[in-house]
Amino acid sequence: MADSHNHPSAAPDAGSASEAGHHHHVLPSRGISLNIGSTNTSHGRPAAVKHMSLPAYQSPIRHHQRTPSRTTTVKETLNARTHYGSSDDDGAAVHRINQYTIKQEIGRGSFGAVHLAVDQFGNEYAVKEFSKSRLRKRAQSNLLRRPNQKRQASRGFNSPLHRMSTSDRLTPQANNSLDLIKEEIAIMKKLHHTNLVALIEVLDDPEEDSLYMVLEMCKKGVVMKVGIDDRADPYDEETCRCWFRDMILGIEYLHAQGIVHRDIKPDNCLVNEDDVLKIVDFGVSEMFEKESDMTTAKSAGSPAFMPPELCVAKHGHVSGRAADIWSMGVTLYCLRYGRIPFEKTGLLEAMIKSGEA
Repeated sequence: MADSHNHPSAAPDAGSASEAGHHHHVLPSRGISLNIGSTNTSHGRPAAVKHMSLPAYQSPIRHHQRTPSRTTTVKETLNARTHYGSSDDDGAAVHRINQYTIKQEIGRGSFGAVHLAVDQFGNEYAVKEFSKSRLRKRAQSNLLRRPNQKRQASRGFNSPLHRMSTSDRLTPQANNSLDLIKEEIAIMKKLHHTNLVALIEVLDDPEEDSLYMVLEMCKKGVVMKVGIDDRADPYDEETCRCWFRDMILGIEYLHAQGIVHRDIKPDNCLVNEDDVLKIVDFGVSEMFEKESDMTTAKSAGSPAFMPPELCVAKHGHVSGRAADIWSMGVTLYCLRYGRIPFEKTGLLEAMIKSGEA
């Protein structure tokens, strides 16, 4: 072994190779040494050595399971009742929607707020609240931007299955306000997976402005708070590896259902009390025929996590699957290094920088 290191160009002869096979020896491989005993076969050749990955942590069994497709039953309550009052114990304000008592705010987005909620049995949930008036204004704004757009009789094999036209959203249908978030509900009804946050119930109080989506609770919150100007403490390699495998299994299942997420980022990755990562927020997701190319021409999501092909003008149709995979890679980078790889202060600069990568 010493001679071969001193003279790397010299190849050992057949005799020395045969002799080595009869003794214990060490095979160096990128700094890793394996002690291998005598493994001669009847043909005088050593048996193949099987290499395997050995993580420092005990790999959870969940990583080796794939979940079959299954439609989830979601309760839709159109005649919910909202109650505002005060607590009998301390006089604090109380907000209740049916059996759910709404507590402190735990998140906020362009749609509204997310609150912790507790039912009559003490079970905790995350309740996502939407403003119906804000949703209608957004739909009206979309309609005004496309005044000449007509509804197509046939949307084509590759078109999203559940997308309604803006005029459809504005048409009163038996006062069913759930139509304003029908797209997100339709997607979440198709999902049943350990690494995707589950939708439990949707409630509408016709006398109030709010719609509510009741979701399973992830007590540890978002996996990381990171942004263009915000850095975070990075995670070690083994933690990143564990959570990235959770992310891969969730997105693999999502794509198998014909759904692209389109907004994967640390803010949309939650961690529950068992340290399982779960993907959330399907507000800009799209659902296609399972056997289609799942391509989209619309830009959506956060610019810092969008793929380069979506960061140029008139980009045409791009692969939704590929866009999700790019966003997963950027998310993994954030987890490992605590920052976004393309750090630019302006929205346009961020998109240009990503397009140049």
